[in-house]
Formats: sequence, structure tokens, C-alpha cells
Amino acid sequence: MSKHIKIGIVGSGYAAHFHLASYQKIYGHSFEVLALCGRNVDAVKTLADQFSVKRRYTNIDNLLNDHEIDLVDICVPNYLHADLVMQCAKHGKHLICEKPLTGFFGLQGAADDWSAKGFPRMEMLETVMAQGRRIRTELQKSGTILCYAENWVYAPPIAKLNRLMAASGSSILRIDGEESHSGSHGLYSRRWRTAGGGSLLRLGTHPIGAAIYLKYEEGRRRTGKPIRPAAVQAQVANLTEIASFQAEEPKHLVTGWVDVEDWANLVLTFEDDSVAQLTASDTRMGGISNYLTAIGSRAIVTANITPNNACQAYTPDGRYFATEYLVEKVETKEGWSFPAPDEDAVTGYQEELRDFVGAVASGQLPKSDLMLATDVLAVVYAGYVSAQQGVRLDISRYLEP
Repeated sequence: MSKHIKIGIVGSGYAAHFHLASYQKIYGHSFEVLALCGRNVDAVKTLADQFSVKRRYTNIDNLLNDHEIDLVDICVPNYLHADLVMQCAKHGKHLICEKPLTGFFGLQGAADDWSAKGFPRMEMLETVMAQGRRIRTELQKSGTILCYAENWVYAPPIAKLNRLMAASGSSILRIDGEESHSGSHGLYSRRWRTAGGGSLLRLGTHPIGAAIYLKYEEGRRRTGKPIRPAAVQAQVANLTEIASFQAEEPKHLVTGWVDVEDWANLVLTFEDDSVAQLTASDTRMGGISNYLTAIGSRAIVTANITPNNACQAYTPDGRYFATEYLVEKVETKEGWSFPAPDEDAVTGYQEELRDFVGAVASGQLPKSDLMLATDVLAVVYAGYVSAQQGVRLDISRYLEP
């Protein structure tokens, strides 16, 4: 019989809210969200009251010293991930970490206004991968499980794509994918110091992670071993700095990127010489574009995560839909739209958390694990090196066995 899992969530913002909402929809496992921890006392109280969370902490040490908590769900800004992961492991807590696992946020002791402009991306890559190795060592010492919260792995369209590739016996020759929208409104996203990168890191990790996972799965079906990434070539740009766009008013895209890119394109080559071409951008109007296409030897499958046509709506006046949520990042409710019937389910959050709770309860690795987390980091930061140096970069030496 599997163990009853008690969960503590760190964070009281947007990510914590949608994790809590998704936990309410999980079935098949015995668990409870026992505690919520955050520095904003009012936000913790409001969120804990809304979801009936019994214990409220404003100090991370209190949560980590709560011996009843088995699993810590980290829902805080990117630059805090690595330290919290290490602390959880040292306290013997299994953990869920939102993407990315870690990143480069400036040299230790860097000022808040540190700029990444001109900074060597190779140093970023080396620093990030060393951090990943330290995390791996700490997890191995403590025997704790890391669940990497890459929801695309669990999104029903991606899961169906994977099953169709398996059923057809296809060699996946090429993968195309994208995550793009009109830009994050969070001020943290404008600076490398707080975001760890621009579009490639914030958005690109999703299609990159899903593409890598699909090749893992293909390799396991064929030989029992995942097919891993091998080389990266990338380009980045700041399209909102184009002079003609700068002269336009009004602007419908987020601007003010300080030292991070708002567009990136990356070509990833795998060990078997198959390829993935993946795009991430903060310069696309009309809502989020989340899709992945696998072009195989016996089948072609496209997973339309957002938008999809499960529900279609039209109104001549957006005010008629004023009280109803349609879909994330859409600028207007007028005209035709593609309302999400259950956005959390379609994007994979419920199945993701169900797998994580089940993995901890059974002592098994989740589908989205430490290997995927660190392989994604290697690809993203190698992409930054490639873009800065204008080279195709072999990444095999950065991948842990």
C-alpha cells in the first residue's frame, strides 16, 4: 500500500495558486497539502484560507523542520530555486521544482543592476552545470527524489503524440515546436539578474523539455536507453528594438527588455542525428502559441496545446464575455476565440502533480526527473553560447550519465 503523502508549498503567488487548484483535481493517491510557506503574511493567509491549508509558515526553516512534511513544492522565482532545492535535500524532503531547476543570475555578490550585456555565455554555462552537479550530489546523498515540473511532458496532446509515435514504431526524424506570446508583464522577466535569461529560458524550456523527453522515450522503446541531446546551434534577438517598431504607437507587445532577448530559435541535434527546431518569443500577439510537431518515419503528429479548437467562440463585443475567462495572454475577447475548457488539464498540470505524488508515495522516479532538468539547462545555456559565439556547440561533456 502506498504512503499517505503530506505536502508543503513554498510560495504564495501565481504558481502556488495554480498548483493548489490542480491538487484539488488529483485522483488515485492518498495525500494532503498540509502547509504553505511565504514571506508575505497576508498572501499566505489568503491562499491558505482559500484552499483550507492548515499550517502557515513565514520562515522556510519552520517548514523544513516540520517532520510530517514528505514533499516540498517549490513555487518561487527562478533565482531562488537552487538554494531551496539544496535545503530540501539536506532536510531529507522530496521536492517538486518549477522550471528551470537553476540558472545564471550574475556572479555571487553581484549588484541588483548587474547586466548580462557582453558577459561571456560560456562562463554562464559552466557555472550552471556545476550547480547542477552539486544538486545531483546532494540528492544522491539524501536519497530524495526531485520532480522537475515540466508540464509539457504531461500535457494530454503531448502524451497522445508520444503514444502515436510508439504505436506506429516511427523513428522521430524531426521535431518542430514553439512557445510564444506577447510578453511577460512581470518586471522580473526584463532582467537577467532575476530571470536567468530571456525568451529562450523562460519560454523555450517547455518545447525543449518536451522534445528531449520524446527522444528519451523513443530510445527507451528501441534499446532501453534514452536518446540524449548532442549539439546545439542557436540565434537570439531583440525584435522590439527594431526602429520601425520603436516608432509605432500604440504598442501591443511588452517592451523594456533590459539585457535579455525577446526572441530565440534553437536547433538541437540528438545522439541519433535527428533534430529539433524550437522557437521561443515574447513578440507574438493573439494569445499563447504552444505546439509541438513530431515528424516520424511512419507518422506525423502535431500536439496543439494552446490554442486548440476544443471550444470556439465568437462575440462582436468583448464586454459580453467580461465575466468569463477565455485563455491566457489573449489581448481581446472580441471576434473569434478559442476558450480553454480546462486550461490546467490541457497544459498538463494535474497529470504532472499526480505523477509526482505517486512517485514519492511509491519511491519511483517521475517521468520528468533530474536528468531532464539538467539536460534542458545544458541545451538552453549552450544555446546562449552558440548565439554569442556564432558556433554549433557539442554538449555531450555537460550531460551527466
